[in-house]
Amino acid sequence: MELEKFVYIDRDCEYFKDEILKIQRKMTEISNQDKWGLGEKFDPQGDRDLISGKTMVDRWRKKSQGSENSVYAVMESHYKVVEDFQTLFRTVRERITSVDTDQATKYKDLESNLPKQPPAQAKIFSWPGL
Repeated sequence: MELEKFVYIDRDCEYFKDEILKIQRKMTEISNQDKWGLGEKFDPQGDRDLISGKTMVDRWRKKSQGSENSVYAVMESHYKVVEDFQTLFRTVRERITSVDTDQATKYKDLESNLPKQPPAQAKIFSWPGL
């Protein structure tokens, strides 16, 4: 594998970890949101209550951050996968560069001088020939 690919993989992993953290922060905001405007603060009046509004707000709070299957928890597992992937490639790269000083020098140069580029775009539903 070319050394420049190690640089890009490491950068892409950092990018994805940052994006995951942004999503988690947004989920924290959602779960802590005080007012939703769905009648969740309605005080029951006799037999009248807006149970559905309270139920929906509670479900959305749990789904954003508050259960094992919340978006926050799922993003945490994705973060760990990206981190493990990054560690694997760093370990491979370190083994390559630890035994070859020319490769180590080349890697340091690439790391400093390779232009920044966005991560590869996902190809969802791509078909051969498209």
